[in-house]
Amino acid sequence: MHKFIYLFIFILTGSSLLLAQSISMSPTRLFFTGNPGEKVAQTVTLQNSSDKDYVFNLNYKDWVREEDGNKVYLDAGSSKTSNASWISTLENTVTVPARSTKEIVVTMQIPANASKSAVTNSMLFFTQLPQQADQARAQNGIGVITLFEVGLHIFYTPMGNNVKSLDITNISEVSKENATNRKVAVSIHNDGNTINDATVEFELTNTDNGKEIKLPAISISMLPDTNQTVQFSLPENISGNFLGVAIIKMAGSNDLRVGEKNFKF
Repeated sequence: MHKFIYLFIFILTGSSLLLAQSISMSPTRLFFTGNPGEKVAQTVTLQNSSDKDYVFNLNYKDWVREEDGNKVYLDAGSSKTSNASWISTLENTVTVPARSTKEIVVTMQIPANASKSAVTNSMLFFTQLPQQADQARAQNGIGVITLFEVGLHIFYTPMGNNVKSLDITNISEVSKENATNRKVAVSIHNDGNTINDATVEFELTNTDNGKEIKLPAISISMLPDTNQTVQFSLPENISGNFLGVAIIKMAGSNDLRVGEKNFKF
C-alpha cells in the first residue's frame, strides 16, 4: 500500500492572529519611519502556548492590493513599492519552544537614496518547517503534515508624510437589473500620502416612507495613490426609491468623507 503525505499550508494575516496550533503573532503589522540612510528596528513576538516546539523559516515577498481588495503576492523586489531588500533579521530560521515566546528583531536599513515621499511595503513570512516527529507520523500511516505560513506586513513611511485623506470617486449599483443579489459599489481613492485604515459604511433611506437600512460596515487599509472598490450586498427583494449615503471614517481622525446617490430598485 502506498503512503501519501498531504501538505496543507495556511496563509494567515491580519490585525490579530491565532493559529489552530496555539501559535500567535503580535503585532502583525510593523510601521517603520525614518530618514534616508537611517537604520531602525522593531520587535515582533511569536507565542507558543502548545506542548510542542515549532520551527519557522523566514522569507520575503512583495504584495499589491487589487482594486477589489484582493491581495496579490509577488517575488521580493519585483514591486515598484518594495522594501524587501531593506529588511533583515538576525536569524533566517527561528525556533519557538513549547510554552514560551520568541522575540524577533526586524531591522530596516533605509537606503541613502530612498525617496523622501514614497511609501513602501513588503511581507515577511514565517513558514513552519516539519520536524522529525511530524515526518515520522506521516510515515507511520497518519499521512498528514499540517504546516502554517504567517505573514507580517512591513511598511515604511517617510518622515514628512502625514496627510490622511480618502476620496469617494463613485457610487453605483453593480448588479444586473432584477437580480436577487443586488449590490452597490463605493469606489475610493487614497489621495493622501500615508497608509490609511478606515471603515466604510453605507446607509439607505426609503424616500417614500422614511424607512432606513444600515448595512454592515467594511474595514479597509489603503496605500497612497491606490484605488479600492467596496461592495455592499443589498437586502433581498428591495424595492422603491432610496437615498444611498456612503460614509468613510478614517482611523485616528475625526474627518469624514460622505457621498450620496439616489437609487430606484
